[in-house]
Amino acid sequence: HLVRYCSVKCQRNHWRQHKQKCKERAAELRDELLFKQPESTHLGDCPICYLPLQLDPCGFTKMSCCSKLICNVCNLSNLIRESEGSLEHRCEFCRQPTPDTEEEFDKDTIKRVEANDPVATCDLGLMRHKEGDYTGAFEYWSKATRLGDV
Repeated sequence: HLVRYCSVKCQRNHWRQHKQKCKERAAELRDELLFKQPESTHLGDCPICYLPLQLDPCGFTKMSCCSKLICNVCNLSNLIRESEGSLEHRCEFCRQPTPDTEEEFDKDTIKRVEANDPVATCDLGLMRHKEGDYTGAFEYWSKATRLGDV
């Protein structure tokens, strides 16, 4: 509210004088709300462009080498740069070569767990859960929580 009135009657009497300003300010506020970037998400920000990561899991890629979540725009930009320069595919964040097989990916995840990475530890818990090892999954998820993964 730009102006306060003592009563609805006073507000209605003054309407002709402030009608245009009210409409302009309402439009400004609507634009601010509509186009404002969110502060962040529970997933955090992309470590390259610093924009909030999408809530949709298809909107980012988790790198097994460093456990960073990279937005798809930064991932695609890196892929284009590498293909144009005939470069080996590497992680956008830490520049380690990306794994070619599922076994290499799992090996990277285990290395990150051994380094007490909470994200990788949580991921290993998920892998154990998918394998049916619910006790192991619970242990990894508990450890991830103690390490700071919420």
